[in-house]
Amino acid sequence: MVSLTEIRNRLQPAFTPDQAELIASLHVEMHEQLVKPHDVAELRGVVGQLAEAQQRTEQRVEELTVAQQRTEHRLGELAEAQLRTEHVVTELITTVNKLEYSMKDLAKQVGGLAATAGGNLEAYASERIPEVLAERFGFVMESCGTESIEADGKAYEFDAVLRGTIAGQPVIVLCEVKTNISESEVRGFLRIADRVRPALLQQAPDARVQPLFFGYRAAVVTQKLITGSDAWLAFPRGLIAAA
Repeated sequence: MVSLTEIRNRLQPAFTPDQAELIASLHVEMHEQLVKPHDVAELRGVVGQLAEAQQRTEQRVEELTVAQQRTEHRLGELAEAQLRTEHVVTELITTVNKLEYSMKDLAKQVGGLAATAGGNLEAYASERIPEVLAERFGFVMESCGTESIEADGKAYEFDAVLRGTIAGQPVIVLCEVKTNISESEVRGFLRIADRVRPALLQQAPDARVQPLFFGYRAAVVTQKLITGSDAWLAFPRGLIAAA
Protein backbone atom coordinates (compact mmCIF):
# COMPACT_ATOMS: atom_id res chain seq x y z
CA MET A 1 0.00 0.00 0.00
CA VAL A 2 1.24 3.61 -0.85
CA SER A 3 1.97 5.69 2.25
CA LEU A 4 0.20 8.91 3.25
CA THR A 5 3.34 10.98 2.65
CA GLU A 6 3.77 9.67 -0.90
CA ILE A 7 0.18 10.45 -1.71
CA ARG A 8 0.52 13.99 -0.25
CA ASN A 9 3.69 14.68 -2.23
CA ARG A 10 2.07 13.54 -5.46
CA LEU A 11 -0.96 15.78 -4.89
CA GLN A 12 0.87 18.97 -3.87
CA PRO A 13 1.75 20.11 -7.39
CA ALA A 14 -1.93 20.28 -8.25
CA PHE A 15 -3.47 21.18 -4.93
CA THR A 16 -2.74 23.44 -1.97
CA PRO A 17 -1.02 21.82 0.98
CA ASP A 18 -4.28 21.64 2.96
CA GLN A 19 -6.12 20.14 -0.01
CA ALA A 20 -3.35 17.61 -0.60
CA GLU A 21 -3.36 16.65 3.07
CA LEU A 22 -7.13 16.19 3.08
CA ILE A 23 -7.25 14.14 -0.07
CA ALA A 24 -4.37 11.93 1.01
CA SER A 25 -5.95 11.33 4.42
CA LEU A 26 -9.30 10.43 2.82
CA HIS A 27 -7.62 8.00 0.41
CA VAL A 28 -5.76 6.20 3.20
CA GLU A 29 -8.90 6.07 5.35
CA MET A 30 -11.04 4.71 2.52
CA HIS A 31 -8.44 2.13 1.64
CA GLU A 32 -8.25 0.93 5.24
CA GLN A 33 -12.03 0.63 5.36
CA LEU A 34 -12.28 -1.22 2.06
CA VAL A 35 -9.50 -3.75 2.54
CA LYS A 36 -8.56 -4.69 6.05
CA PRO A 37 -5.61 -6.98 6.79
CA HIS A 38 -7.72 -9.75 8.22
CA ASP A 39 -9.97 -9.59 5.15
CA VAL A 40 -6.96 -10.05 2.98
CA ALA A 41 -5.92 -13.02 5.10
CA GLU A 42 -9.40 -14.53 4.79
CA LEU A 43 -9.36 -13.93 1.07
CA ARG A 44 -6.01 -15.61 0.78
CA GLY A 45 -7.38 -18.55 2.80
CA VAL A 46 -10.39 -18.84 0.51
CA VAL A 47 -8.17 -18.67 -2.52
CA GLY A 48 -5.99 -21.37 -1.04
CA GLN A 49 -9.01 -23.55 -0.36
CA LEU A 50 -10.22 -23.02 -3.90
CA ALA A 51 -6.82 -23.96 -5.22
CA GLU A 52 -6.83 -27.15 -3.13
CA ALA A 53 -10.37 -27.93 -4.26
CA GLN A 54 -9.32 -27.43 -7.86
CA GLN A 55 -6.38 -29.79 -7.37
CA ARG A 56 -8.66 -32.37 -5.82
CA THR A 57 -11.11 -31.90 -8.68
CA GLU A 58 -8.35 -32.33 -11.24
CA GLN A 59 -7.15 -35.44 -9.41
CA ARG A 60 -10.70 -36.83 -9.33
CA VAL A 61 -11.17 -36.08 -13.01
CA GLU A 62 -7.92 -37.89 -13.72
CA GLU A 63 -9.10 -40.87 -11.64
CA LEU A 64 -12.42 -40.86 -13.49
CA THR A 65 -10.58 -40.75 -16.78
CA VAL A 66 -8.49 -43.76 -15.78
CA ALA A 67 -11.62 -45.57 -14.57
CA GLN A 68 -13.37 -44.80 -17.84
CA GLN A 69 -10.42 -46.17 -19.77
CA ARG A 70 -10.54 -49.36 -17.67
CA THR A 71 -14.30 -49.57 -18.23
CA GLU A 72 -13.89 -49.15 -21.98
CA HIS A 73 -11.17 -51.82 -21.96
CA ARG A 74 -13.44 -54.16 -19.96
CA LEU A 75 -16.32 -53.49 -22.34
CA GLY A 76 -14.03 -54.36 -25.21
CA GLU A 77 -13.10 -57.62 -23.51
CA LEU A 78 -16.78 -58.37 -22.87
CA ALA A 79 -17.63 -57.66 -26.50
CA GLU A 80 -14.89 -60.04 -27.62
CA ALA A 81 -16.17 -62.63 -25.11
CA GLN A 82 -19.75 -62.27 -26.53
CA LEU A 83 -18.37 -62.79 -30.03
CA ARG A 84 -16.50 -65.88 -28.88
CA THR A 85 -19.66 -67.13 -27.13
CA GLU A 86 -21.71 -66.63 -30.30
CA HIS A 87 -19.07 -68.54 -32.24
CA VAL A 88 -19.15 -71.40 -29.71
CA VAL A 89 -22.96 -71.46 -29.75
CA THR A 90 -22.95 -71.54 -33.55
CA GLU A 91 -20.49 -74.44 -33.52
CA LEU A 92 -22.61 -76.20 -30.87
CA ILE A 93 -25.77 -75.79 -32.94
CA THR A 94 -23.94 -77.14 -35.98
CA THR A 95 -22.70 -80.11 -33.95
CA VAL A 96 -26.19 -80.78 -32.56
CA ASN A 97 -27.66 -80.65 -36.05
CA LYS A 98 -25.04 -83.08 -37.29
CA LEU A 99 -25.70 -85.33 -34.29
CA GLU A 100 -29.44 -85.17 -34.90
CA TYR A 101 -28.90 -86.11 -38.53
CA SER A 102 -26.61 -88.94 -37.46
CA MET A 103 -29.18 -90.17 -34.93
CA LYS A 104 -31.91 -90.12 -37.56
CA ASP A 105 -29.65 -92.01 -39.93
CA LEU A 106 -28.79 -94.48 -37.17
CA ALA A 107 -32.49 -94.89 -36.37
CA LYS A 108 -33.15 -95.69 -40.03
CA GLN A 109 -30.34 -98.23 -40.03
CA VAL A 110 -31.53 -99.78 -36.78
CA GLY A 111 -35.07 -99.81 -38.11
CA GLY A 112 -33.87 -101.50 -41.25
CA LEU A 113 -31.91 -104.03 -39.24
CA ALA A 114 -34.92 -104.64 -37.00
CA ALA A 115 -37.15 -105.12 -40.03
CA THR A 116 -34.59 -107.46 -41.54
CA ALA A 117 -34.24 -109.35 -38.28
CA GLY A 118 -38.01 -109.53 -37.94
CA GLY A 119 -38.35 -110.75 -41.48
CA ASN A 120 -35.64 -113.30 -40.95
CA LEU A 121 -37.30 -114.48 -37.73
CA GLU A 122 -40.67 -114.82 -39.46
CA ALA A 123 -39.06 -116.80 -42.26
CA TYR A 124 -37.30 -119.00 -39.71
CA ALA A 125 -40.57 -119.42 -37.77
CA SER A 126 -42.36 -120.61 -40.92
CA GLU A 127 -39.76 -123.35 -41.23
CA ARG A 128 -39.29 -124.24 -37.57
CA ILE A 129 -42.90 -124.21 -36.26
CA PRO A 130 -44.11 -127.03 -38.58
CA GLU A 131 -41.14 -129.11 -37.48
CA VAL A 132 -41.87 -128.48 -33.79
CA LEU A 133 -45.55 -129.33 -34.18
CA ALA A 134 -44.72 -132.42 -36.19
CA GLU A 135 -42.30 -133.59 -33.50
CA ARG A 136 -44.76 -132.93 -30.69
CA PHE A 137 -48.16 -133.79 -32.21
CA GLY A 138 -47.46 -135.46 -35.53
CA PHE A 139 -48.74 -132.37 -37.30
CA VAL A 140 -49.17 -132.79 -41.05
CA MET A 141 -48.88 -129.41 -42.75
CA GLU A 142 -50.97 -128.43 -45.75
CA SER A 143 -49.93 -124.76 -46.03
CA CYS A 144 -47.85 -122.20 -44.15
CA GLY A 145 -47.27 -118.47 -44.68
CA THR A 146 -48.31 -114.96 -43.82
CA GLU A 147 -52.02 -114.42 -44.20
CA SER A 148 -54.67 -111.69 -43.91
CA ILE A 149 -57.95 -112.80 -42.34
CA GLU A 150 -61.08 -110.63 -42.43
CA ALA A 151 -63.50 -110.41 -39.52
CA ASP A 152 -66.26 -107.88 -38.86
CA GLY A 153 -65.23 -105.86 -41.88
CA LYS A 154 -61.58 -105.56 -40.85
CA ALA A 155 -58.49 -107.36 -42.10
CA TYR A 156 -55.98 -108.78 -39.61
CA GLU A 157 -52.43 -109.66 -40.66
CA PHE A 158 -50.76 -112.73 -39.18
CA ASP A 159 -47.03 -113.46 -39.23
CA ALA A 160 -47.74 -117.08 -40.08
CA VAL A 161 -50.86 -119.20 -40.49
CA LEU A 162 -50.37 -122.97 -40.56
CA ARG A 163 -53.12 -125.19 -41.94
CA GLY A 164 -52.95 -128.95 -41.54
CA THR A 165 -54.13 -131.86 -39.42
CA ILE A 166 -53.28 -133.55 -36.15
CA ALA A 167 -54.47 -137.12 -35.93
CA GLY A 168 -56.83 -136.40 -38.80
CA GLN A 169 -58.44 -133.32 -37.22
CA PRO A 170 -58.11 -130.02 -39.13
CA VAL A 171 -55.99 -127.48 -37.28
CA ILE A 172 -55.45 -123.79 -38.07
CA VAL A 173 -52.48 -122.38 -36.14
CA LEU A 174 -52.36 -118.58 -35.86
CA CYS A 175 -48.78 -117.54 -35.15
CA GLU A 176 -47.43 -114.37 -33.54
CA VAL A 177 -43.67 -114.09 -34.06
CA LYS A 178 -41.67 -111.78 -31.76
CA THR A 179 -38.05 -111.71 -30.67
CA ASN A 180 -39.09 -110.90 -27.10
CA ILE A 181 -42.71 -111.80 -26.31
CA SER A 182 -44.39 -109.43 -23.82
CA GLU A 183 -47.58 -109.68 -21.77
CA SER A 184 -49.29 -106.84 -23.63
CA GLU A 185 -48.53 -108.46 -26.98
CA VAL A 186 -49.96 -111.76 -25.76
CA ARG A 187 -53.22 -110.16 -24.60
CA GLY A 188 -53.57 -108.19 -27.83
CA PHE A 189 -52.94 -111.19 -30.05
CA LEU A 190 -55.37 -113.38 -28.11
CA ARG A 191 -58.11 -110.78 -28.62
CA ILE A 192 -57.41 -110.77 -32.36
CA ALA A 193 -57.49 -114.60 -32.46
CA ASP A 194 -60.92 -114.55 -30.78
CA ARG A 195 -62.18 -112.04 -33.36
CA VAL A 196 -61.14 -114.09 -36.40
CA ARG A 197 -62.08 -117.51 -34.95
CA PRO A 198 -65.76 -117.35 -36.08
CA ALA A 199 -64.74 -116.48 -39.63
CA LEU A 200 -62.28 -119.38 -39.75
CA LEU A 201 -64.85 -121.81 -38.35
CA GLN A 202 -67.27 -120.79 -41.05
CA GLN A 203 -64.68 -121.98 -43.57
CA ALA A 204 -63.78 -125.15 -41.64
CA PRO A 205 -66.37 -125.98 -38.96
CA ASP A 206 -64.44 -128.99 -37.65
CA ALA A 207 -61.11 -127.17 -37.43
CA ARG A 208 -59.31 -126.33 -34.23
CA VAL A 209 -58.16 -122.67 -34.18
CA GLN A 210 -55.00 -122.56 -32.11
CA PRO A 211 -52.96 -119.41 -31.18
CA LEU A 212 -49.21 -119.95 -31.03
CA PHE A 213 -46.42 -117.60 -29.94
CA PHE A 214 -42.94 -118.07 -31.33
CA GLY A 215 -39.85 -116.14 -30.24
CA TYR A 216 -36.49 -116.21 -28.52
CA ARG A 217 -37.49 -114.88 -25.09
CA ALA A 218 -40.54 -114.64 -22.83
CA ALA A 219 -40.62 -113.79 -19.13
CA VAL A 220 -41.98 -116.39 -16.72
CA VAL A 221 -45.11 -114.31 -16.11
CA THR A 222 -45.66 -114.13 -19.86
CA GLN A 223 -45.25 -117.86 -20.21
CA LYS A 224 -47.85 -118.42 -17.47
CA LEU A 225 -50.25 -116.05 -19.23
CA ILE A 226 -49.87 -118.01 -22.47
CA THR A 227 -50.32 -121.36 -20.73
CA GLY A 228 -53.33 -120.15 -18.80
CA SER A 229 -54.96 -118.96 -22.03
CA ASP A 230 -54.68 -122.42 -23.68
CA ALA A 231 -52.28 -120.98 -26.26
CA TRP A 232 -49.01 -122.56 -27.37
CA LEU A 233 -45.52 -121.16 -26.84
CA ALA A 234 -42.63 -122.31 -28.98
CA PHE A 235 -38.95 -121.42 -28.92
CA PRO A 236 -36.46 -122.52 -31.56
CA ARG A 237 -35.51 -125.47 -29.37
CA GLY A 238 -39.10 -126.73 -29.26
CA LEU A 239 -42.61 -126.36 -27.90
CA ILE A 240 -42.48 -125.59 -24.16
CA ALA A 241 -46.16 -124.90 -23.44
CA ALA A 242 -49.09 -126.63 -25.03
CA ALA A 243 -52.44 -127.95 -23.92
